[in-house]
Amino acid sequence: MNHYIKDSNRIYVYAMPVLDSRMYIVINDQNPKEALIIDPLYDKNAVPVIRELAHASVLLTHSHYDHISGVNWLRDQVDCTVFCSETCAEKICDSNKNFAAFATALIMGKTEEERERCMEFFELDYTCQADKTFHKETEFDFGSYHAAIHYTPGHSDCSQCIQLTTQKKGLAPDIVFTGDSLVNGHKVITRLPGGNRNDYNRITKPYLDSLTEDTLIMPGHGNWNLKKGIIQ
Repeated sequence: MNHYIKDSNRIYVYAMPVLDSRMYIVINDQNPKEALIIDPLYDKNAVPVIRELAHASVLLTHSHYDHISGVNWLRDQVDCTVFCSETCAEKICDSNKNFAAFATALIMGKTEEERERCMEFFELDYTCQADKTFHKETEFDFGSYHAAIHYTPGHSDCSQCIQLTTQKKGLAPDIVFTGDSLVNGHKVITRLPGGNRNDYNRITKPYLDSLTEDTLIMPGHGNWNLKKGIIQ
């Protein structure tokens, strides 16, 4: 897996098999025992990194199963606080609303071998819970970064982009975790329940267009890249 380890940045990246949804572990540059973990998923390779932490703040870009599937597992690994929007929190505790109940639809068109592999770890009745919520947007400090969570509907009605900004030398100045609001190499899907192409064009696309070309994009699927290398 292609982690982002550069200068004072340490961002560990892990992918769900077949679906390639991404989990990001962002180590606090001022306190390596703390981290942001974005869109948790189970990956045994992440355990050595997680076990070094004293606490993790868990952020969810949206409520879909392939982006929340590791929340309960993560709670067994490290002391953590799960933080998401009110709408997201309401959906993740219902397997119908977080789409876990319909996870087999995610693997339609995959090979038989890929489908069998996914069914080994899919939990069709999966639910989890948030510890803290906010309305649509919020902001806070994390190490040398200022974090801002932006409401970016379209793919879902609870989609957010998480933007980290700093002026400290030795750190990437702008990093945005887009969830499925911007996916490397693919058009954003807005046809699922809760999705809305008009909202995407009216709210989310202008926000994404406002990002500078050297913004480091960490998408919900696919490898991280600069904004100029991402296809919308």
